[in-house]
Amino acid sequence: MGDPKTAGRRNWSRLRAQRGVVLLAAGALLLAGCGGTSSLPALQTDTSAPSSSSSPPPPPTALGAPANFVPCDGAFQCATIMVPVDYAQPNGPTVGIGIVRQPAKDQSRKAGVLLVNPGGPGGSGIDTVESGQVPAAVADRFDVIGFDPRGVGRSNALKCPVGPDSPYYGDPDPGNPAGEASAEQAVERYDQSCGDTYHQLLPHLGTRDVARDMDSIRNALGEQQISYLGYSYGTSIGQIYGEMFPQRIRAMVLDGVVDVTLPGLDPSQAESFENSLHQFADDCASRPDCAAGPDPIAMLDRVRARVKASPLPVAGTTPLSAGLLELGVVLPLYSKGNWPTLAQALKAADSGDGGPMRRLAAKYFEGSNSDTYNAVTCLDNSWPRNQEDVLAQARAAEARAPHFSGNVLVSGLTCADWPVPQDPLTPPTGQGLAPTLVIGTTNDPATPYQNSVNLARRLTGSALLTYRGDGHTVYGQGVSCVDDQVNRYLTDLTLPGPNATC
Repeated sequence: MGDPKTAGRRNWSRLRAQRGVVLLAAGALLLAGCGGTSSLPALQTDTSAPSSSSSPPPPPTALGAPANFVPCDGAFQCATIMVPVDYAQPNGPTVGIGIVRQPAKDQSRKAGVLLVNPGGPGGSGIDTVESGQVPAAVADRFDVIGFDPRGVGRSNALKCPVGPDSPYYGDPDPGNPAGEASAEQAVERYDQSCGDTYHQLLPHLGTRDVARDMDSIRNALGEQQISYLGYSYGTSIGQIYGEMFPQRIRAMVLDGVVDVTLPGLDPSQAESFENSLHQFADDCASRPDCAAGPDPIAMLDRVRARVKASPLPVAGTTPLSAGLLELGVVLPLYSKGNWPTLAQALKAADSGDGGPMRRLAAKYFEGSNSDTYNAVTCLDNSWPRNQEDVLAQARAAEARAPHFSGNVLVSGLTCADWPVPQDPLTPPTGQGLAPTLVIGTTNDPATPYQNSVNLARRLTGSALLTYRGDGHTVYGQGVSCVDDQVNRYLTDLTLPGPNATC
């Protein structure tokens, strides 16, 4: 096993796992799939998330034309390719997809191109590549390609007039009629603002269209096959791309698997975060220097009761509400390296200072496009279509994940009222797909380990690499046992043996 501290260095775009129930819309949490990098510092409550480069976008190419790369952002090359908004209408409106290329360092031994997606939905693949997340052993051998999926960053980023954080300004408490009613009203305002602004684009933001865009990128690069690395929600893109275009995949690595077979309002992700909260509490109780003391869950419950009664004022922003407290706790649970930050924020809130926890909640919405997250997950999954069913399921989830059921409620209401019809994904069969490397972390809070186990069984000829540790995703985090086996597979197509474990 590698040093668990390295798991604290996470890319913001992966800090939301897709599918779950805590915030992903697909499983319901907004947490979805964010990625990780060994070059970024551990989460802090007083710094901002890394931002996309401000270089001007390159001129777009014509529909179906080869990518026209221009130098950008230092040593990188950027291009914009045009794709149909609706692939059923190839001569209709188009949207530009921004891509970045990091040329292989060793062109004489180049093994092809590697497309990378960090998760979300809503994470920027351009930021992922420019942050240097791909280990050198792979970057030496591949042209590494990052792309912003439609609705993200340089690919017509969504920005709904009412912010996605607004439903959390109150207390979305399942079982509390006032909290439920307030959440319903806030969600209705948010959903309507998105539908009114993006009514033409929203039906075409699902993962199937992203997979088609990815194949358009392959074509624009002049490649017969690509290799692919997907984290969290990026594993959904990989699964669907592999199902739609199996012969186009040379090699594929899926780290932190989203189970596309689950309904949207599935409690497994919320339960995984509840488990991680208890892991954090046990760790805290074992260390005299833990800022949250020997019983952090009791401290959290005190703070919850306090902000339910009266949100804590925070200078310069909205108060720390019960809903925002829930998000502030969720974020640092993605990585064990950020548990001390959570402990410090809890201690401050318990002392009446809601600022650190409020900043954590704000970071939940930074670095990954939450509007796009909602748009994709509400399309990709089967959700209850009426509020009564959402309320019933959220109340049931509260019994198993009492500290994260507010996110279940908001996610379910968001997709129940979403302004375009659902188009749920179907389980991949793996037919015709090259052997795939699936990675699962045993205590992953956002994408439960069993997801990776199940997918590896479903994809014939694939291999499962198990990391016994904490945190959301692991490749590229400095765990040499994992990195070495993934690097070998990507460069030489050598899969780990059966029951491979780090």
